[in-house]
Amino acid sequence: MWLIFVLLQLLPQFTLSARCPSGCVCDNKGKAKCIGNFTDIPPLDPNITLLLLDDTHIKVLQERSFQPFPLLLRLWLSHSSLDTIHPEAFHSASQLLSIKLSSNALSVFPPKIFSEQSSLEQLQLNDNQIVSVSSELFKGLVNLTELEIKNNFISQLEADVFQSLTSLIFLNLSGNRLRNLPQTLFHNLRQLKYLILSSNQLETLESGSFDHLNNLLELILHKNQIREIPPRLFWHMPLLLNLSMSTNQLRYIPAESFYYLPNLSKLTLYKNPLISLPDQLVGHMPRLQELYLYETNLATVPWNLFANMTNLRWLHLHLNEKLNSLPKNLFCCLPNLMKLSLKSNNLKELHTELFSGLTSLQVLMLNENKLQSLPATIFQQTPSLEIIDLSHNYLRYLPGNIFVHTRALNVLSLSGNKWNCDCSILSIAEWISENQRLINDLDKGLACHEPHRLQNHPLQKLTYEDLQCGQGGFQTPHRKDSTIATTTSSSLLFMSTLTSTMEQTPLLSHTTDNLHVKKSSVYNDDPAFYNTIVLDDGPEIVHNNHYNGWVYLWTVPSTGPYSGFMMVLYIVLLATGVILILASVYVLYRLNKVMGVLGAVAMGDYQRIMTRRVRSFKVQL
Repeated sequence: MWLIFVLLQLLPQFTLSARCPSGCVCDNKGKAKCIGNFTDIPPLDPNITLLLLDDTHIKVLQERSFQPFPLLLRLWLSHSSLDTIHPEAFHSASQLLSIKLSSNALSVFPPKIFSEQSSLEQLQLNDNQIVSVSSELFKGLVNLTELEIKNNFISQLEADVFQSLTSLIFLNLSGNRLRNLPQTLFHNLRQLKYLILSSNQLETLESGSFDHLNNLLELILHKNQIREIPPRLFWHMPLLLNLSMSTNQLRYIPAESFYYLPNLSKLTLYKNPLISLPDQLVGHMPRLQELYLYETNLATVPWNLFANMTNLRWLHLHLNEKLNSLPKNLFCCLPNLMKLSLKSNNLKELHTELFSGLTSLQVLMLNENKLQSLPATIFQQTPSLEIIDLSHNYLRYLPGNIFVHTRALNVLSLSGNKWNCDCSILSIAEWISENQRLINDLDKGLACHEPHRLQNHPLQKLTYEDLQCGQGGFQTPHRKDSTIATTTSSSLLFMSTLTSTMEQTPLLSHTTDNLHVKKSSVYNDDPAFYNTIVLDDGPEIVHNNHYNGWVYLWTVPSTGPYSGFMMVLYIVLLATGVILILASVYVLYRLNKVMGVLGAVAMGDYQRIMTRRVRSFKVQL
C-alpha cells in the first residue's frame, strides 16, 4: 500500500519530466520555464498552467500556438526576438488570464488578436517597438484589470482605444512619445485607480480629461513638456493619494488647482520653471505628508502655501536658486513636520519667528545658502531638533545662546562659513569648544576666515588671549534707539538709557589709551536687551549702580600690571561691606534688647507710682 501511495504521488512529476525537453525546467505544480535556443513553442506536458519563455530565438507566434495547452493560464514570453504574431495566435486559448510579451521586437499587433481573451486580466506589452495601437486591439477585454504598454514609440492614441476596458484598474503608458491626449480617452475607465503617463512628450492637457476618474488613487505626469494646465483639472478625483507634476515646463499654476483633494498624501512639483504661485493654490489637505517643491525659479512663496497641510511630515523646498525670502508665518501650521530642507537656496536672512510653529521638527537643512547671521531666538520653539546643517553659508557670527533650546540636538554642521574672529565670536566659540561631540565637521573647515592673523585658526580652540579683547578693545553691539558715551578713564564707563534715534543721535565713538568703543554691525536680538546698549566681550564689569538715568559700570582690565591688585582691592572692599552689614545687624539686635529692658523698668516704676496714689486716696477717705 505504501509503495502504491508513493508511486501515485510521484506519477505527475514523472509524467512532467518525461514531457520536459532539454533547456526547460518543469515542476509538479504545472510550471514550465524554458531558456535558450528555442525557435518555436517547445513540446510540453498539456497540463501546464504557467509557461515562461525567456531569452529565446522565437521570432514568430504561429496560428493557434497554445492550443496544445488547454489548462494554460499565464504566458510570459520576454527578452526574445519575437517580432511577428499571427492574427489567430491566441485562438483556442480563451482561458488565459495573463499575457506578458515584454522586451521583444514587436512593432505591430493585429487588430483583433485578443478577440477570444474575454477572461484576460493582465496584459503587458512593455519595452517593444510599438508605434501605434488600433482602436480594436483591446475590444472585448471586459475583465482586463492591468494594462502596461510602457517604453514603446506610441505618439498618439485614438479616443476610443480604451472604451471596452470598463474593469481596468492599472494603466501604464509611460516612456512613449505621446504629445497630446484626446479629452475622452479615459472617460470609460471609471474603475481606474493608477494612471501613469510619465516620460512622454505631453505639452498640454485638455480640460475635463480626468473628470470621470473618481476612483483614481495615483496620477503620474512627471517628465513631460507640460507648459500649462487648465483650471480645475484635478477637481474630480477626491480619492487621489499621489499626484506627480514634476519635471515639466510649468511657469504658472492656476489658482485653486489643488482644491478638493482631501486624501492626497504626496504632491511633487519639483523641476518646473515656476515663477510664482497664486495665494489660493492648495485646498484642505489634512492627510498630505510629503511635498516636493525644488529646482524652480521661485523668489518667494505665498505665506499661506502650507496652511492647509497640517499633517505634513517631509517638506523639500531646496535647490531654488532664486528663492531669497520666506514669509515669517510660512511654517505656522505644520506642527507635525519632521524634516525641512531649505538647502541650496538664495536665503540671506531668516525671521526670528520663522520656525516657531515647528514643534516636531527633527531635521533642518539650511546649508549652501547666503545666511550672514541668525537671530538668537530662532530655534526657541523647536525642542525636537536633532540635526541642523548650517554649513557653507556666509555666517560671520552666531549668538552664543542660539542652541540653548535645542536640547535634542546631536548633529550640527557649521563648516564652510566666513567666521570673523573678533571679540564678538567668543561666546559661540566657547559653546563649540564645550559641545564638540555635536559638531560633525570640526575637521572640514570650521575655522576663522578673518582677521588675517587668525585665518584658519580652529574656532573650538579660540581663547580670550587669541582674540586680544583686553588689548585691542571690545565691540559694542547696539540697537536703533540707544546712545553711548565714554569718559577718558579706562576703568569707568557711562551708559545712557535715554531713548533717541540713530538718525538724530548717531552712536558716539571714543578712543582712550587702553579702551576702544566702536560701532558694530552685529547686535543682540534678545528682547531682554531692547532699549539698552550691550557691551559684548568687553572688560569684566565688577560693579554697577544707577544715578540720574545713567548706569555706572566699574570695570577691571583683564590684563596688565594692575588687574590683580584691583581685583584684590575689589574683593577686600566687598568683604568689608559684608562685614559692616553683619556688624550693623548685630548692633541693631543688641539695641533692641536694651530697649526691651528699659521699657520693662519704666513700666515697673509706673505701676509703683500708681499704687501709692491709690493708697493715699483711700487714707484721705
